[in-house]
Amino acid sequence: MPGPSEQPDAEADRQIDGRYRLEARIGRGGMATVYRAHDEQLDRAVAVKVMRADLGEDPLFVQRFEAEARRAASVSHPNVVSVYDVGTDGAPYMVMELVEGGDLARLLADEGRMSPERAARMAADSAAALGAAHDAGLVHRDVKPGNILLGADGRAMVADFGIARATGEDSMTKTGATLGSVEYFSPEQARGERVGPASDIYALGCVLYELLTGQRPFRGDSAYAVATARLRQATPDPRTVVVDLPPGLAAIAMRAMARDPAQRYASAGDMRSALLSWLERSSAPVAAVSPAMVSTGTSIEPTVRPAAAESPAGTPPQRRRGLSRAWPLALLLLFLLIGGYLGGRFISQDRGDGLGGIVEGPPGGEVVVDATPSPSPTATATATESSTPTPTPTPTTTPTPTPTPAPTTTPTATPAPPSDTPRPPAATATPRPAPNTPAPVASGSPRDTVAAFYSNVAAGRFDAAYDLWSARMKAEFSRQANLDDRFANTASITFDSLFVADQSATTATVQANFTETYDSGSSNRFVGYWRLVRVDGRWLLDDPTY
Repeated sequence: MPGPSEQPDAEADRQIDGRYRLEARIGRGGMATVYRAHDEQLDRAVAVKVMRADLGEDPLFVQRFEAEARRAASVSHPNVVSVYDVGTDGAPYMVMELVEGGDLARLLADEGRMSPERAARMAADSAAALGAAHDAGLVHRDVKPGNILLGADGRAMVADFGIARATGEDSMTKTGATLGSVEYFSPEQARGERVGPASDIYALGCVLYELLTGQRPFRGDSAYAVATARLRQATPDPRTVVVDLPPGLAAIAMRAMARDPAQRYASAGDMRSALLSWLERSSAPVAAVSPAMVSTGTSIEPTVRPAAAESPAGTPPQRRRGLSRAWPLALLLLFLLIGGYLGGRFISQDRGDGLGGIVEGPPGGEVVVDATPSPSPTATATATESSTPTPTPTPTTTPTPTPTPAPTTTPTATPAPPSDTPRPPAATATPRPAPNTPAPVASGSPRDTVAAFYSNVAAGRFDAAYDLWSARMKAEFSRQANLDDRFANTASITFDSLFVADQSATTATVQANFTETYDSGSSNRFVGYWRLVRVDGRWLLDDPTY
């Protein structure tokens, strides 16, 4: 790929088709060499990729190569390296836009892993390029750091659309399959199945993982070993390599790398939106959050504790009504970075393990689930303007209770009546995109299911908690070990954040970062997220991720 280092080459100063004068070699791979060249006709600098001469002896290859080049030339986008011309002069060649900032592979080799913000920008730019190509019916098939170049203004630009298909490097069954490419292959690509946009999304997830950690997600000493690891091993969490990575960004990489294509982002545009949303949140100024509109349908019993009035370690939190919405973003990020418990899978009989998962999102007040059952739970949402431990009393309005099991709500100093289930704020200084904010449904939201689960286990209602597991969960995990025994000594559960981070018609991801306090007075903090599935109108817990 075009890069900043120019090297002498025997082909330099040769003119191709009487138009492109080769000046210096700037890249070389197993299938081609890339030169900095001068277009004598248009008087401009270009990059010329010259394929191996023996490939030009195969008329089918030449036909396929030129067809793919023409398709790539039809895509015009700021994050796509433009294709100008294609032809054969002793060997097949392709003329492209000259991008002299190097590529991500070189940058990783020289500087190591990137900051989360820069990695997210590189991935968002690349996703934009892939989205434009996919809209034009073009699949890249070989997304990797070496094919992502850096423009003079710092933006990422994806190159070599169609080259993998033309050379056969997009399949394990072809002799062109190389270790460098296979390390970013999707599982379906490794199995030799049909490749589509979802495979590019998977590869970009692998690239994001590498930008964040400096390591590739699956490694081995041969293409076969890498492909086998991808097919057999679970999707790796980048925070096992760099423990202080932002959980929301780690979750984006992991979703893109989901083994099942249906579990990945539906499109490159969706992945780009998730990355841009994370970038907005990560750069947002600290500001008080406006009071939330909350929905009904959960048995959780929330308790407000302003950030400055946190209970001493080892003391189960007391039940005080309300939900603080003035949670400083900086403090939440501090909890995510240094307070999260990172372990293996959540299912364990050890006293220090718990249920949870990791997806970053907007800040919220602490919600406490107390182990003491209440025949008529109530909830109060309180808007606070600062972290003062004791808010100034304000007039309240109490709706008339009904004989139904639904909790009675008592709003305090809120501009709109809340209910018992906290949800993300209706508006903040940096609002989340609408697609990530699910609308209330009659059967409850995915968040309601997670909240109800922890409310049930904290109160010892294990039958009710077990009823919220999917059939897959019930088949894979023992109820006795993971509910009855696991939560036998739990006194309370306090959420640092609990909200829907992503949702489709049939699946959802809910962040659940919390502190679990035990009967002994000790406590542990957990950071994690749940995957849920919708079955017969109900949201059920399907898979926890640490």
